[in-house]
Amino acid sequence: MTNMQRVLLMTALALYLGLVLMLDVFTPQGIDVWVLNVPVVLVPVLVRDHRMVVFLSVACTAMLVVGWVGSSTGPMPPLWDMLNRGMGLATLSLIAVMAIMIIKKSTQLDDSVSTLRREIAEHAHTRRELELNEERLRLATEGAGMGTFDVNLQTGKVVWSATHLHMLGYDTIPGRETNSDLWSSCIHPDDLERVLEAREQALQRRSIYSIGYRINRADNGGIAWLAVFGRYFYNESGEAVRFLGVAFDITRRKELERDAVQREVLAIAAREQRQIGQELHDGVGQELTGLGLMAQSLAQRLPKAAVEKRIALRLIAGLDGIHQQVREISRGLIPVHVEGRGLAAALDDLAARTTEASGIKVTAECPECVELPDHATATQLFRIAQEAVSNAVRHGRPRYIRLTLLTEPSGLRLQIRDDGIGIQAGLHQCDGLGLRIMQYRAGQIGGVLRVGPTLEGGTVVSCTLPRSNGNDENKSEGCLDQGEGLDRG
Repeated sequence: MTNMQRVLLMTALALYLGLVLMLDVFTPQGIDVWVLNVPVVLVPVLVRDHRMVVFLSVACTAMLVVGWVGSSTGPMPPLWDMLNRGMGLATLSLIAVMAIMIIKKSTQLDDSVSTLRREIAEHAHTRRELELNEERLRLATEGAGMGTFDVNLQTGKVVWSATHLHMLGYDTIPGRETNSDLWSSCIHPDDLERVLEAREQALQRRSIYSIGYRINRADNGGIAWLAVFGRYFYNESGEAVRFLGVAFDITRRKELERDAVQREVLAIAAREQRQIGQELHDGVGQELTGLGLMAQSLAQRLPKAAVEKRIALRLIAGLDGIHQQVREISRGLIPVHVEGRGLAAALDDLAARTTEASGIKVTAECPECVELPDHATATQLFRIAQEAVSNAVRHGRPRYIRLTLLTEPSGLRLQIRDDGIGIQAGLHQCDGLGLRIMQYRAGQIGGVLRVGPTLEGGTVVSCTLPRSNGNDENKSEGCLDQGEGLDRG
């Protein structure tokens, strides 16, 4: 209430009291006029001003006393008039006390309501902030590819995040709650024992659970890698009751690590090649292959019971072991330097040396002028051919090997074809590093490597370089000449 409104109210109440006093003084029935003062005491309750209640109560008391002194004698005895006015004063005092209490209680109630409203507003604000933070956390976890899980060890129930379910290959599960069997069924069989052992160690040692393992996705059966971190929570008696954690899909990282390892192998080989030299791979390796084939041929001609045959077999095993050691050391070295114009001649020389060492017919065909952008491309192609021929001789048991280099509408194509036992029977005997190196070399020059069986039962390795405008412009400069720029070591 404003000050002006307060002044107007007090003025009205003063006029009202004056009117009541006049009635009390000039009417003989004024002994009950105190009842008319009750509204004056109660009006301040409406504005919740206890000081006004006190002031008006005192004013009403004074008016009753003045009215008793100045009023004329009525039909009632004076003693009864005094008693009646005393009761009126007591009643007004009681009403005033009650009015003051009502005002204080109302004020307290208003304060409580205001506090409650403020707390409700704060709670609503906190809830909105919590929802916003949960949304931010959800976006952050989804953006980071992080899934979460909460395992109730007492009930065996697991609550998954949507991201984690997607990692496992599930689109959605009602309530995102399942049994723990869903988790174990997704783990790759070869990793299950290791994962269970890691969980048991984390449980017993009360340490952080951290492990990377493979899973079989539920949607397509594909293999994915997960990095999982978690911890156990225990009750007061020391019993584990919950297991919470997060998971990351690290499949892409594993692929990059694998590619990085391949690049690192080649980089190390590039440094070591300057010290070890080219002869370790092209000279010693090829000689060991030839000696091994000669020893095999000798062992086949000797009688089974002959002592020389056992010696020959031991010689074959020894040469094969030495060859493996040399191959491990020399694998991944920088390829020999082959100029762009000398690739065809290098392939011819490779065919001739392999034929001489192994006795297998190896031919190289370059029926037309083929353009190459630079010597680095020629070098990588030569090393792909060298690795493919070596794999065919050692694992494919072919009767002939044919190297072809030509230009097609799709681009430049290098093909190595043999009539051996085929990729399914022979290639799996390798350690796979040679194939990965060939794939990496093809990728370095923008090519596509394909390895597969032939209709006749052998194996074909092809590397295709897509056609580019740069090659067409420099066709005359990049045309292969079998007699120039050859450095095959």
